[in-house]
Amino acid sequence: MFAELDKLISASSLGVQHFMCELGQFYEAECSMVKEGKMAESQRQFTHLPGIAADLMLEGFPMEIIDGDVSNISLQWVTDVLSQLHAKLGGRSKILVLTVLGVQSTGKSTLLNTMFGLQFAVSSGRCTRGAFTLLIKVAENFQQELGCDFILVIDTEGLKAPELAKLEDSYQHDNELATLVIGLSDITIFNMAMENATEMKDVLQIVVHAFLRMEKIGKKTNCQFVHQKVSDVSAHEQNMRDRKHLLEQLNEMTKAAANMEKKCKEMNFSDIMDYDLEKHNWYIPALWHGVPPMAPVNLGYSQKVYELKKYLFEFLKDCSQERTPNDIPLFLAWVRSLWNAVKHENFIFSFRNSLVAEAYNQLSVKYAEWEWGFRKEIHFWVSEKETFIQNQPPDKLDTNVSIRLKSEAQEKLRQEAEKILNHLQLYFESGTANLHLIEKYKEDFRRSANSLRNELESYSFSKWQEAIHIKKGQHKTDAMLSKYKRKIEEKVDGLLNHCRKSNCKLNNDELEEELENMWTETLSELSLIPL
Repeated sequence: MFAELDKLISASSLGVQHFMCELGQFYEAECSMVKEGKMAESQRQFTHLPGIAADLMLEGFPMEIIDGDVSNISLQWVTDVLSQLHAKLGGRSKILVLTVLGVQSTGKSTLLNTMFGLQFAVSSGRCTRGAFTLLIKVAENFQQELGCDFILVIDTEGLKAPELAKLEDSYQHDNELATLVIGLSDITIFNMAMENATEMKDVLQIVVHAFLRMEKIGKKTNCQFVHQKVSDVSAHEQNMRDRKHLLEQLNEMTKAAANMEKKCKEMNFSDIMDYDLEKHNWYIPALWHGVPPMAPVNLGYSQKVYELKKYLFEFLKDCSQERTPNDIPLFLAWVRSLWNAVKHENFIFSFRNSLVAEAYNQLSVKYAEWEWGFRKEIHFWVSEKETFIQNQPPDKLDTNVSIRLKSEAQEKLRQEAEKILNHLQLYFESGTANLHLIEKYKEDFRRSANSLRNELESYSFSKWQEAIHIKKGQHKTDAMLSKYKRKIEEKVDGLLNHCRKSNCKLNNDELEEELENMWTETLSELSLIPL
């Protein structure tokens, strides 16, 4: 009962971010109506809303950048709000983007709140939906050292949510979100409990794969792995083997992804993202000593978060000469470019990780060969039957021929479809690496083979029926031409006999006139001859 009440309270909570989300929807709808010509520019009522949202951001309120309910970026709204923000700052809007990403309920929002003194909403369960961005002003005496005017913090919804697991596109949702926010970031904090390292590894593989597919990334995101709820003070030394194993797996997945995308096969994870095995792993104890609400706060949590924050600022100082922070217009251009790339990627995001994608891709290549063999066989068979039909007299092309051809076609199609299914079964029994990962896709390929059979059945039937129709049409045409030829010959013979009997010699003009009259009369009669 308490769980249900907690869920009800969480669902009915109302904050400024909800109002800003609705304002964004109003603004987007109005912009769409203007673009479609349904509303004149002078009739607009919400043009002032981006300015209000920009003022709220300057006051420290978060703005939704990715709508978690529909997994979409309202580009017009986000662009206009941040453009207004850029104008209000007088063009001084160099920003560094820091993002936290992790599996649901690992304390992402709590980590950001502790690190920067923010007020992102926190609770058990899926509180944050989509991605929210918040602006932190850098003190003037630090702006030159860090090389930026503001830090843009992005808090994201938890990945691998149980309520999305039953959906077919749950992988796609998480992978798209991770790719987008990592691509936008200068620093990404991967927040994970020790037990969900595998889930984060899967997401990272897809992100690497997606980045390889995009023509230009433009920058390497710095990665910081934060391992939550680790009480052992010597965890960093004790877990060296696990960190090395994780990096080895990520390197293996990067090589697999690079091989699939026909890139350099020797690529490592560090070629895609800025990651150091020694420096970029943090082990943070639990926030509470015991079970809330009576449990005291663990001071060790704040100490470790402070150490992480201190390192991040030192890292930014050291990299200030190498990195050129984007101002807001450049950041917006990057958002549009990355969002378009993510929207048009329809293949890789639907897979759990790169090994699954590679195994699926290899099977797809094999299936394409089998499909081409099927099509080739049916094409040759249809060509043979078309030749057979052309060599038959029209009176032989009766219903029995059609029935026999249909029966032969169905048998041929059954045999070839059976070959594909046998190839598919043998492939899954061949022991090829990682086939167990794509077992669930086996039925999809079976259905594809049956669909191909139906498609080629329709093709072959239409082809030989068309050949019969053409052959019968040719016979009718030949018969018609024979009738026309006989009629013309009769008319010419009649004209010659008439000239002989008339006992008068016709000159050339008279002869031509007689011939023209005969030809005109013959043509009028030919048009009346039944086919």
